Amino acid sequence: MLRSTRTMATLIRSLNFGTAMVIGTTAVATTVVGCKDESQPEYWVEKLNDKAWKPRSIKRLEQFFEDALTKADKDLSKKEVQDLLNQIAEPLTKVYVDDFDTLDTKTRVSLIKLIASFRDERTVPALKKAFEEYAKKPKEKDYEDMKWAARAAEDLRKAGKGAELADPMLQAFLKLKYTSQVGGVTYKDLTAAMLVKPEKSWAGPLRSVLSNEIPKPKQGDLDVAKTINNETFWQVTAARILGELNDQESIEPLFVIVLDPTKGNVATTAIMALVKLGKPAMDRAVKLLKGEDEKLKTTSLAKMQKFTGAKEPPKDEPYVQMAAIVLGTMGRVESIPAMVEVMKAQKGGNKALIAQELAKIPATDDSKAAFKEVYEEQKLDSRMPPGGANSLLSLTEAASLFYDAGMVPWLLERADKQKGSGEDLKTFQANITVTAMKLMKADQTDAVKAAVEKYGTKIEKDSFKQAEELVKACGDRVDCYLEKVEKSENQDKKNQFIGIKAAYMIGILGDEKARDGLVERLDAIENAAVRYVVGNTIDRLTPKGSNEVADKIQKIIDKNAQSPDKAKAQADAPLQSVVYRIKARAGG
Repeated sequence: MLRSTRTMATLIRSLNFGTAMVIGTTAVATTVVGCKDESQPEYWVEKLNDKAWKPRSIKRLEQFFEDALTKADKDLSKKEVQDLLNQIAEPLTKVYVDDFDTLDTKTRVSLIKLIASFRDERTVPALKKAFEEYAKKPKEKDYEDMKWAARAAEDLRKAGKGAELADPMLQAFLKLKYTSQVGGVTYKDLTAAMLVKPEKSWAGPLRSVLSNEIPKPKQGDLDVAKTINNETFWQVTAARILGELNDQESIEPLFVIVLDPTKGNVATTAIMALVKLGKPAMDRAVKLLKGEDEKLKTTSLAKMQKFTGAKEPPKDEPYVQMAAIVLGTMGRVESIPAMVEVMKAQKGGNKALIAQELAKIPATDDSKAAFKEVYEEQKLDSRMPPGGANSLLSLTEAASLFYDAGMVPWLLERADKQKGSGEDLKTFQANITVTAMKLMKADQTDAVKAAVEKYGTKIEKDSFKQAEELVKACGDRVDCYLEKVEKSENQDKKNQFIGIKAAYMIGILGDEKARDGLVERLDAIENAAVRYVVGNTIDRLTPKGSNEVADKIQKIIDKNAQSPDKAKAQADAPLQSVVYRIKARAGG
């Protein structure tokens, strides 16, 4: 009996123990089910706190983001993407900021690339950290962080976000060497980000950048070459931004750049910045042209003397040359009286240079008459500064910018009367026929044809046939020329003179309505040479400026800048100048 009782007790204990085991197993199973699932982002967000798991967690969250973005057709605003960002944006940002110094380079760069791709304002602390760390201790290589931060900053600033990124970006820019590995992969993106809504607070530091010396090149000296390239990057970017800021205090430092022969690579950007600065900059240029700005005049002579190593300042008044180029680039009719006055008092190459720049400004009767007078004084071997180009050939080409068919008889007369002989005379006469073809109307074709037959080569003769057919087909009908200028077959190189001639005829015969028609067709005009003349024509038909026209052209330029067709974007460079000119005129 006792034995049976013990057996029963043992059995009961076994059953109870077994029950406990089952219950325990069930509890464990329940715990596993209740834990975060590694197929869910929150599991990996939690793992970010574990140093050993951190790199893997970042990689896994990147995959979640890529999958969500793919399902959303690359639309960051879709709910499924935003839901994910609500879970991961701030934790990943915190990791980048807090663990910047302990993350290995590969993981850190992958992390900022991921964070930047969110284009989310919650990631601003990480973007700011990327800029601040570089500014604090610039790296020469292995720091792609700024490239990704700059791309995100550009888009966020376009959306009116990320204001706190302004100063860190500036500080990073001031330390970024173009010649470094980091500079090579970053400078374009950082420049683009800074040009989005530039900050007024940047003006002072950027003006200081403009004052930095740029050394003369020394053959074989790599350190000097690096200094030149780095300073050129900083100063070109600074000049662009100061122009965008409309910073009137920058007028003088920008002029100093234009007058400094060591800064030729910055001068074009500085001149365009002066164009944007409008009438105050024009007034300063006029004063310099007249030799009445003693400060800039003295600066010009001193810098040129230092550059050449001469014992005395130059006698050819280089400040007059540069002031004329600035005024010609500005293209403001108000400057014509001063330019004509100074031009008549000048001698030699300076006189021809001012005449060339005068042709870039929407014409008046006075400017055309003064141009002709200077033209007729030139000899076949006359040269003009700053590069020593042939004066007659340069002025012959410039004559087409007056968009005046009334100049055709005078040009043909000059071809007959010009003194000289040999190849120089033949070249000059052939060039005159090209300008005459650009400007001729239908009733002038016989006279131009005779000149082409007499002076032209096969190139001029073939071009004349195209121009003659065009003007006889269209006559004085602007709509006809508008149709021809955008015609696809006239974008081919073999037919481009038809498109060029059509653009000139629109400028000769057209008005604001014709200009608007050109702007509407601009995107369809793909030939770079035709596009260039179209830009000049729009400029000529907008003598008082127009913000509306400038904005329409800018949209086309911005769109093409994003295009994979780099040639099309490059062909827009002259159009950008047109935008600046007509916008500045509209602003007074």
